[in-house]
Amino acid sequence: MTTETVAGGVVEDPNLRGDVGTFTLPSWLTWGYSLFANLLLGAILLVVFPAFSARLAGRVSDEPAKTGGVGLLALVGGPILLALVAITIIGIPLAIFGAIAFGLAIWVGVVYGQYAVGAWVLRRAGRDDRWLALVVGLVGFAILDLIPVLGGRVKFDVNCGRRRWLRANFELSLARHC
Repeated sequence: MTTETVAGGVVEDPNLRGDVGTFTLPSWLTWGYSLFANLLLGAILLVVFPAFSARLAGRVSDEPAKTGGVGLLALVGGPILLALVAITIIGIPLAIFGAIAFGLAIWVGVVYGQYAVGAWVLRRAGRDDRWLALVVGLVGFAILDLIPVLGGRVKFDVNCGRRRWLRANFELSLARHC
């Protein structure tokens, strides 16, 4: 049995590293890519699941609090469930695949949510076109992303189903003051 030791400290030598530089994408490019990817996913969802997409848009419009609550429960409960599954050795691979599926489900949920808001806006305007609803919803939310603080707040309120609550309180406020 040998007992060798290494003496001295660890020193960073900047000459070994070379010039790596930095690379960042312009924000307009990432914004455009994100919008394009969401539109592509939304188009795939509308083609593959047309009846489900229509029912989902109607349900979000008719029962925003219930659908928002289910979405919030899934958003919070999903990672907790994955963590519980990952406790066991056998559960670790399941948790990894579950985390990937959860991420994809979040992406699909965001696209469907924005589509549903677009469908609601078009119904209020007297139109019923699922493709236009997809574009209106996704482009509208993409434009909201460009507004620094207000955009995130409005997106949060709409995605949590507070639209109907806000409208009811606004109408009640108007009735009191008029």
